[in-house]
Amino acid sequence: MNNPTQTMDIRRDLVALLPRLRRFALTLAGTAEDADRLVREVCSRAIQKSHHWKGEGRIESWLFSLMRTAWSDEIKKRRKTQPSSTPKAQGVVSSAEISTMATSDQILLSLPSGLASVFLLVDVEAFAYGEAAAILGIPEQAFAERLCSARLRLSEIAPEASERRA
Repeated sequence: MNNPTQTMDIRRDLVALLPRLRRFALTLAGTAEDADRLVREVCSRAIQKSHHWKGEGRIESWLFSLMRTAWSDEIKKRRKTQPSSTPKAQGVVSSAEISTMATSDQILLSLPSGLASVFLLVDVEAFAYGEAAAILGIPEQAFAERLCSARLRLSEIAPEASERRA
């Protein structure tokens, strides 16, 4: 059984981390509806599994890993129940749509699948490469390659976004 103090602490931490959890969920799921559902599921799992959290390292790492696993499970479940239908792929945003985007989150979400998450974890959330790669369950080399691709894509988009704001 969970220690009541530990459960209360994790709930407090979850409330404080909700914006960051949602932003990460958006990079995985690609839609606000799926992201919100994923955040609710991960918060529920975190409360139920709070006894697994040992207080070592950053709680965000544990929560982001739970989220990545939950999203992976969701994709597998969708493939089994709807083989012809897959979750909406992120990064399927036209140049015209990018030109109308106003926020950095929207620009980040315009990146192809997998690139937004690596960029977010390192350049926004300030995780070390190794820790971020572990969260996503990929080798560090693959992580570094994706991060490089994400930064290159953003550097191509950034001038267009800057011109619109001027």
